[in-house]
Amino acid sequence: MIFVFVLNFFRQLWTRKRLIWDLAVRDFTGSYHGSVFGLAWVFVEPMIYMGIMWFVFTKALRYAPSQGYPYLAWLMSGMITWNFLSSVIVSSSNTFKSYSYLLKKWEFNMAILPVVNILSLLFVHAVFLSLLILIFLISGIEFSWWWVQSIYYLVAISILAIGVSWITASIALFVRDIKNILGILVQIGFWVSPIFWDIDSYPEKYRPFLKLNPAYHVLIGYRNSFLYHISFWQDLFSLVYFWIFTLIILLVGLVTYKKLRPHFGDMI
Repeated sequence: MIFVFVLNFFRQLWTRKRLIWDLAVRDFTGSYHGSVFGLAWVFVEPMIYMGIMWFVFTKALRYAPSQGYPYLAWLMSGMITWNFLSSVIVSSSNTFKSYSYLLKKWEFNMAILPVVNILSLLFVHAVFLSLLILIFLISGIEFSWWWVQSIYYLVAISILAIGVSWITASIALFVRDIKNILGILVQIGFWVSPIFWDIDSYPEKYRPFLKLNPAYHVLIGYRNSFLYHISFWQDLFSLVYFWIFTLIILLVGLVTYKKLRPHFGDMI
């Protein structure tokens, strides 16, 4: 059953790739249609966050990463990763609601819609990556082929996001509070994730617990790729834990979607 679902999922991705791309572009552009500042709003909040964090930690607290990199470059390498992950999680609850006209069309595989949402948010992430690289170059950080390793972490985030979306988007059709719950979880995740602090600043006995946060693998991974030049398999515990967690989420998401899919049409 699982094998058939996965096979059909990838087959649908391939056969409907043009539709997925068009929906992603429409979703991306439509989100800012009619807004005075348009796409600029996407960058305002995270840029303000980064500005505040930079000022508080470098000017007020005089904090600096233990490796000695410029704090803004160090901060942004984690911040843009979190911004993408949190955006996917928060918006995932509306993935199926946004395409309610498809809920009664059994020939359409709704399971591929999270890919549309992820692809739409990847457009924004690409712009942030460009800004990150610009900050690196201004800060005197030279280009390295290690930067290419960030693609692995981007794929890892996206796979986890698909599983999360299957769960949240399915439940959200029946429980409207799910979006508020996700917002709270994202706020908690922001403060317990290594975005603006270095794990080395914590006592060693607490570090294993901080690594139980599934976001740790990808947040640290971006810095390992862009700054530290460390391979993704070097932290074996983080690597194995992340993929076990992700596979569990995918399995739970698959079961949730399959159980609730017959009732989607009733929720229109």
